[in-house]
Amino acid sequence: MAKLKWWADFLDKLFPVTEKVGPSSIIIDIPTEVYYLELELYTAASLIANAIARSEIKVYNNGVAVKDNDYFMLNVSPNRNETSALFWHKVINKMVRSREGEALVVEFGGRLYCADSFTRVKEDPFTGDIYGCVVVDGKQIPRTFTQGTSYLMRIDNSNVRKLLADAYDGLGEALAAAASQFKSSAATRYKLHIDGYKAGDEDFNNEFKGFVQEQLKTYLQAETAVYPEFDGYTLTRDDPKQLTSSNDYLQLKKEVRTSVMAAMHIPESMLTGQITSVKDVLTSFLTFAVAPYADVIEEALNKRAGMANYMKGSYYKVDMSKIKHRDILDCAQYAMAILSTGAINIDELREEFGKEALNTDWSKKHFMTKNLEEITRLLKSLEEGEQTDGENVLPADS
Repeated sequence: MAKLKWWADFLDKLFPVTEKVGPSSIIIDIPTEVYYLELELYTAASLIANAIARSEIKVYNNGVAVKDNDYFMLNVSPNRNETSALFWHKVINKMVRSREGEALVVEFGGRLYCADSFTRVKEDPFTGDIYGCVVVDGKQIPRTFTQGTSYLMRIDNSNVRKLLADAYDGLGEALAAAASQFKSSAATRYKLHIDGYKAGDEDFNNEFKGFVQEQLKTYLQAETAVYPEFDGYTLTRDDPKQLTSSNDYLQLKKEVRTSVMAAMHIPESMLTGQITSVKDVLTSFLTFAVAPYADVIEEALNKRAGMANYMKGSYYKVDMSKIKHRDILDCAQYAMAILSTGAINIDELREEFGKEALNTDWSKKHFMTKNLEEITRLLKSLEEGEQTDGENVLPADS
C-alpha cells in the first residue's frame, strides 16, 4: 500500500485530481500525450529500484564485514515508517525523475529519510553546500543539513528526462490522434429520422431533448433494452465506416517504450518477454542500467564516512550479487570449483546462497585441492625436472 500511496502522491503533484478514493487512491485526468511517457519512465525506474532493493549494502569495519546499526538502516529499515525496499524505491525514483538527477537523503534523529523536496540555502564548492526547507512526507524538517548530516546522490542523467520530453512532444500528439481515430472508427452510430422537425417549437425542443438524453441514451448504453419507436421518429443504424487498424497506435506505443528503455540502458526484451539469452540480458541490465546507480549510492555513503575511515578499511559496498536468483543445487558444481581454489570459505559460500554462516573454526578456513600449486613451487618443480601429468605438476609428497 505504501508504494501505491507514493505513486498516487506523485501523480497528485503533476495532474489535477478529480476525485479521492481512500487515503492511497485517487482519480485523475492524465492527458494521453503524457500518460505513456510517464508510464514507461515509472516502469524503468521500478526495474532499477527493484534491483537496488535486492542488493546488499555491506558495512566494513577495519576490513571486516559487520552487521551494525548502519547495516540495519541500509538493508532493513532506515526509519520508523519505511522498509529499506520502499526507501530505495523513493531514492531511485527521485534520481530518475528529478530534473537534476539527484536525491537528497538526510540523517535526522539517528534515522535516514529521502527528501521529497529541498533547497540549497548555501552553495560552497570548498566547504560544501548546505540544504534547507527539507520536506519528508509532507512535513518540513525545521533545520538545515550540511555534508556531515546528508547524502546527495546524483547521477549524470540530468538531460535524459528533458531530451525524452522534447522528443515525446510530437510523438505524444501522434499517439493521442491515433487513439482518437481508432476509437472513433470503432464507435457504433445511429441516425434518428424525425418527420416534421420544428426548430422554433419550444415544446418540440424540450420533448426532443428529453427523448435523446433519457430514452435514447439508456437504450444505446444498456446491454438489453427496448426502444419504443414513436410516430414521426425512426432510429436506424448508420453505415459503419471501415475500422481503422490499431497497428499504428501500437507501433507508436512501442516507440515510446524503446526510447525510454534505450535512454535508461535497459534491454527492451525484459519487458516484451522475448528473451533468447536470460543470462546475457540480465548481465547487460545490471552492468549498464543498475550498476551506475549502485556506484552513486556507494560513493555517497563513503564520501560521508571520510577518507581516513576508507583508508583503514572502514567503508560501504553495494553487493549486487544477491540480485540474481541462484539455486544451490543448480550451482553445486560451480560452488565446488570456487571453494576448491581457496577463494572463499564455507561460511562465505553459504552466505552467497542465502544461508546462515556456521561460524565455526573449520567453516572459516580456506581449502585448496592438491593440484593447485603456488607459482613459486611450480617453477621450482619444473627447474628440478619433476614429472608432470600434463597440466598439473605432481607434488613431491604425492
